[in-house]
Amino acid sequence: MNKKKNINKQILIKLYNDFIIFYKFDILLAFVLLILVSITASTYPYLIQIIFDGLINKNSNWIFIPFFIAMLALFRGIVMYWQIKHVAKISLKIARDIQKKLSNHILFSDVAVISKISSGNHISRVMNDVHLIREGLEKSINNLVKDLLTIIFLLCYLFWLDWILSIIVILIYPLALKPIISIGKKQRFYAKTLQEHLEGLTSFLSEIFRSISMIKSYSIENKERDRINNSLNTLFEKMFNLVKGRAKILPILEILGGMAVAVVIYAASFRVMSGDLTPGSVIGFVTALLMLAQPARALGTFNTIAQEGLSALERIFNQLNLKPKIEGKISNKDKRLVLSRGPKIEFDNVSFKHLRDEIILKKISLKIKSCEKVAIIGPSGSGKTTILNLLSRFFDPLTGRILINDIELDRYDLLSVRQMVSLVSQDVIIYNDTFYNNILLGDLNASSEKVINASKKAKIHDYIMKLPNGYNTLIGEGGNTISGGQKQRLSIARSFLKDSPILLLDEITSSLDKMTSKSIQKSFLELSKNKTCITITHKIDDLKSFDRIIIIENGEVIVEGNHKILLKKSKVYRDLIKD
Repeated sequence: MNKKKNINKQILIKLYNDFIIFYKFDILLAFVLLILVSITASTYPYLIQIIFDGLINKNSNWIFIPFFIAMLALFRGIVMYWQIKHVAKISLKIARDIQKKLSNHILFSDVAVISKISSGNHISRVMNDVHLIREGLEKSINNLVKDLLTIIFLLCYLFWLDWILSIIVILIYPLALKPIISIGKKQRFYAKTLQEHLEGLTSFLSEIFRSISMIKSYSIENKERDRINNSLNTLFEKMFNLVKGRAKILPILEILGGMAVAVVIYAASFRVMSGDLTPGSVIGFVTALLMLAQPARALGTFNTIAQEGLSALERIFNQLNLKPKIEGKISNKDKRLVLSRGPKIEFDNVSFKHLRDEIILKKISLKIKSCEKVAIIGPSGSGKTTILNLLSRFFDPLTGRILINDIELDRYDLLSVRQMVSLVSQDVIIYNDTFYNNILLGDLNASSEKVINASKKAKIHDYIMKLPNGYNTLIGEGGNTISGGQKQRLSIARSFLKDSPILLLDEITSSLDKMTSKSIQKSFLELSKNKTCITITHKIDDLKSFDRIIIIENGEVIVEGNHKILLKKSKVYRDLIKD
């Protein structure tokens, strides 16, 4: 219990220090507006008391009170408008700041850190969790503060009117605290499990909808339908548990509120008959008591919203606490990697493994000459792609060293390393944007002339010019409007534009037909001039053009040589290209 309280306290302190503190003056203004709203609300019972006592005593003291109530309502309405708008603005600003910080953290984190959490979870954190926090903040300021102030002012009026009846009320209402607190604890648990299921469902549905063609080709629509239905049924159950918790709170407060009113009316009747209270005072007391029920109800339901918001905050801060190991290192401006042509590259006893995986690379040692064109081949899972990822510094080796021109890779400024490397894979990332902007990713500062020149070299310029809007034609989400070959050419155009001295190619022609594959390979031969090129491929036609071929198996270098030599001397090589 104490541990959970400490965690909640730490979360709230961090929220304040990281985000809320920047809007403290805005929040102060919100408090002033909330005090005005609460005070004006608390005056109604007293004004009603004056009216009824005036009517009963047949004097005219009450005559202007209705007009005053109308003016007070007008004033309160205006203040409430500014208060609600102001608080909503603050909450939205804080939510925006959290979204920015979280999105930037995801964007600038290591690949290793990002891969620990699914894309569905990332989206859920940025959108759903932040929404829960915004809702919690808005209701904390609007309801919690306003309702607490209203309760305080109304209780002051009740005690001023009759302290005996007020004590009766105070003794009744705490009866609701224990069940409400108990429900709140369960709500936090339900909210947590619901969010976890939502994250999994988001990833699951994204996967299903991306795989529609595969699902249809294997005729497994019924199987996937059942999986979706089961997951949605579970979602319903978890959401219903949350709704049930919220549904219990209001009836508890309603029952206790009715009991309080009944007891007060009964007790007040005797006090009126004894002359201790006026009828107007009783009406004022009951009015205040009924008004007290509304903020009490709001505070009861607020507990569940607060618990959901705290759970969301905990998840976000846990993710923000995942510190990058590579991206987070301080840049070394004195060790910028600047290359005019392809460098020599060396792997010196390099080993690597992911967190819970077996070792992928086992003390690999290999040397690549300046401007050499090297192909790496081997069975799936042998560690080929890992070599490219290590050179791109998505990961760092577990042991050993990677050297560029005899200097260890991790001694260079990370940004400069990334600028010197072009990584092209078979899975080309296409944005829902124009052809021009997609190619421009290779060099955001490039002129339109350079973009067009790169497109010509990649043999995609003519295709683009035949489109209705040329380079300004929208490609569509995921590049689903163009062929696999055109996607690769677009990727090649980016590489031409970037013009990096280190070129890394990962199975770029694996899913293409023979004619398209040959054409693209020709484009890359042009691209790789004066560059050090490392390619992963399994196509024999591609292998013939490389200076050297390195065969990797089970994370180790088995054999190396050019195509002719390996074809004569290596059975492993012959078996691989046969497959």
